[in-house]
Amino acid sequence: MRRRIYLNILLLTSLAVLLASALLSAVFYRQFSAQIRRDLREQAEFFLNDTTGSALEEIGGVAPTGMRITLIRADGSVLFDNASAAQSLENHLEREEVQEAISTGYGESSRRSSTLGLRTYYYAVRLTDRGVVRFAKTAKSVWGLFAGALPTVSGIIAVVMVACYVAAGGLTRRIIAPINEVDFSGALTAPYDELAPFVRTIARQQQKIAEDVAALQKSADTMQAITEQLNEGVVMVDAQGTILSVNRSAAQIFDAGGPLEGRSIRELSRDLALMEGVQRALAGSAQNMTYAKGEQLYSVLLSPVPQTGAILFLLDITEKALADQRRREFSANVSHELKTPLTSIYGNAEMLCSGVVQEGDRPRFYQKIMDEAARLMTLIEDILKISELDEGPLLQAAEAVDLAQLAQACAEALAQKAAAGSVHLQVQGAGRLYGRASMLYEMLYNLMDNAITYNRPGGSVRVEIAEAGAQTTVRVADTGIGIPAGEQERVFERFYRVDRSRSKKTGGTGLGLAIVKHVAMAHGGVVRIVDTNAGGTTIEVAFARRSADGAPPE
Repeated sequence: MRRRIYLNILLLTSLAVLLASALLSAVFYRQFSAQIRRDLREQAEFFLNDTTGSALEEIGGVAPTGMRITLIRADGSVLFDNASAAQSLENHLEREEVQEAISTGYGESSRRSSTLGLRTYYYAVRLTDRGVVRFAKTAKSVWGLFAGALPTVSGIIAVVMVACYVAAGGLTRRIIAPINEVDFSGALTAPYDELAPFVRTIARQQQKIAEDVAALQKSADTMQAITEQLNEGVVMVDAQGTILSVNRSAAQIFDAGGPLEGRSIRELSRDLALMEGVQRALAGSAQNMTYAKGEQLYSVLLSPVPQTGAILFLLDITEKALADQRRREFSANVSHELKTPLTSIYGNAEMLCSGVVQEGDRPRFYQKIMDEAARLMTLIEDILKISELDEGPLLQAAEAVDLAQLAQACAEALAQKAAAGSVHLQVQGAGRLYGRASMLYEMLYNLMDNAITYNRPGGSVRVEIAEAGAQTTVRVADTGIGIPAGEQERVFERFYRVDRSRSKKTGGTGLGLAIVKHVAMAHGGVVRIVDTNAGGTTIEVAFARRSADGAPPE
């Protein structure tokens, strides 16, 4: 803008100077021509008044310097010329000034010589004998005058132009200065009335821009807040693979240190498959893949954003993958565990049907079929229980449960089995827990049943319930065979048995401790083996206070 104003001022000033010079030159030349005509007329009149015109030598002798006098007959032939030989001159009858003098008594004209840059002025007067005397005076034409004065005029114009240049610069600065001093961050005021509409438009646009920026910032903050609360990782990259945004979960997944915005996506991971997926997403092809990071497994959805970049969603599917693996293992184990008693039942039934079994041996075969059927029923019941627990939290019918009372009920149900194995069963302590009574009963029953089953004759089982600090605990200690250290991590797995031959004799399904673990987890508890040796095993289930204070777990 400054440059345009400056150039416009300079151009207008230059045009004004040139136009003024041209006008002044025209006026000057007009005045100059008029003065020459006036001088020529006055000199001619003075000459005619002072000369009789009868003698040619008299005319030539009194002619003023620089004036040409020509005496012309009525037929146009030249009688006398004080500047040239009369015989050499052409007939002047058709000359404009001669014709005008013959008609009106006097005549004037001028003619320019383009080659010499001169203009000759003529003044003719009719004589009494019908002849004409013509006076002529030569002066420089306008172009001749201009050419002569050109150096001086050029110098003057140059000085004026320099002055205009300086003045235009100063004037431009004075015009622009108030505009530059306008504070666009506050209330806008126009430095000139002419700029008021422009300033008002800027103010409106500035207000709209501020509102739009605020709306965009609010939207960005909202999106940032939402993505920060997501458990899924979210990474946004531009078309060049530069990271635009990373939420908290994604930063934790990639274990990145420091700000990631502005860095290349390749700095997040060296996984070639993931980087190839990113490149395909940037090329416009949506991708769905898995990504392993340590022991964690993630499902990665790469979604292209046309002409902008791509978005990566990372969902932790570790638990799902483990659950799928457990489900597959469970299905395989169930098939195996169900097949074993069914095979035994089928074999014994086949022998009975074939008639090869003696009449006295038939009761023994019937008993085997009944034992295997009972084992099969127990196995099916345990499978149904653990399948129900796999469906998720089942505390819809939760209530305040007296654990000591529940443990005492289990002890009464197992009293006959304990007496048969000469095992002393004892319940002590007190504690309450908010939960599902049937599930907690199943947990206590399995713990106490295992403690009796794997005990020794004359041994004991002690159940301790206590509330201390932030926890409610249940401990079941026995004096049985114990659990080897290498087996302790696996005893809570489904269908896992430390001693398969003993389990077969006792009718165990290998699901008891798995059910205990699932019930404890459903109530926010943790189960662990706290003591085991050749003299027995102690299993503890600890529940957090929030599950033991009579209120539902949060």
